[in-house]
Formats: sequence, structure tokens, C-alpha cells
Amino acid sequence: MSTETLALAERGDPLDHGGRIVEHFRVDASRRLVFALGLGSLVMTLGSLAMAAALLFMRVDGEVPLHARAMPLRGAPASGPVLSAPDDPIELRFSWWEVTFGVLGLASIAGGGGFAIYRLHRVLQEESYLALRTDGAYFCTDAERSLVRWEDVAAVRAEGHAVVFERHDGDDWVREERFAGVDAAALAKRASEVRRKALFGLL
Repeated sequence: MSTETLALAERGDPLDHGGRIVEHFRVDASRRLVFALGLGSLVMTLGSLAMAAALLFMRVDGEVPLHARAMPLRGAPASGPVLSAPDDPIELRFSWWEVTFGVLGLASIAGGGGFAIYRLHRVLQEESYLALRTDGAYFCTDAERSLVRWEDVAAVRAEGHAVVFERHDGDDWVREERFAGVDAAALAKRASEVRRKALFGLL
């Protein structure tokens, strides 16, 4: 990956101005994306089922049995009022639960889609990453910004799904976040390589 200068002057954080980025790894947001899409889809599906139930069981006549309400009326004229057996117009009547199902269905479809779009927008706007720079490893999120310099790091190792930067003073810098496209072992190996090259002035 080509190097680039880390420039976040608008943040006003002195840690933003330092070495060049050699590699960077975004925090894996796939679980949050799946949650947003899954929950939004579930709510929209329930809303669609509620709408289907309201439309399926709409009554055109209070005397018509429930199982017959979903059947099309045979022989109904293309225009004009639909007539019952004694030639009286059939009134459209809606029960409270049909109206309730319809309203809940519309609200669920709109709400589920809106929730998914809102959550996806928030996740995609976040800047959360670990940057391996020429001066050290830099971690950046909206809530945290921290830097450990390579000269302070004795070794880098993987411990479970976490990456541990062992410091000479014994105070380890641990990154427990999951990063997209790389596991802890591969990330620790790559960080060790960048650290070694940086200390020898090869970057």
C-alpha cells in the first residue's frame, strides 16, 4: 500500500500530526451492518405481513364467512355498485383490527426502512481504524485517539483475537477490536515488520 500523510488538522489533536501511514486497518463493522440490515428487514417483513392480513380479510359483507372473504367475487360487474342477493348494495365495512393491522403495517414498513438507512449511515460515517505509521501505531475512533511509538515497543504479539504491543516499561498497549480483512495473528506480524523497518530507518 502506498504511504500517505495523516492529516486531520481540523480535529486539533497533536497525535494526528506525525509519521506517514504505511498501512491502515479499519475496525470491522460487519456485525453492526448485519444487525442494522437484519432488524430493519425483519420489521419491514412483519409490516408487510400485517398489511397482507389487513387486505386479505377485509370484509365486504358482515354475513360472509371468514374463509370466503379472501375469495374473489365471481360475476361482479366491471362498474357500478356490487349487489347482494336481494339486490341491495354491499357496503364496505372495516373492523377495528383490520384498520389497526393496516396502520401498523404501514408504520413498520416505513420505520424498518428508515431505521436501517439511519444505522447504515452512522456506521459508514465513523472513522475507526488502526494506522501503522513510520513513528508508531496510531488508533483512532470518535471517542479515542492514542499512539504508541515504535521505540517504546519491545514486541508485538497476537493474544486470542487481540493484538498486544508490549512496551519496555511493561505497560502493554492492547487492541481488542476486530479489524476488517485481517486477523490478529496477521496484524501482529505486519506490525512487527513495520516496527522493525521503522527502527532501522527503512521506511
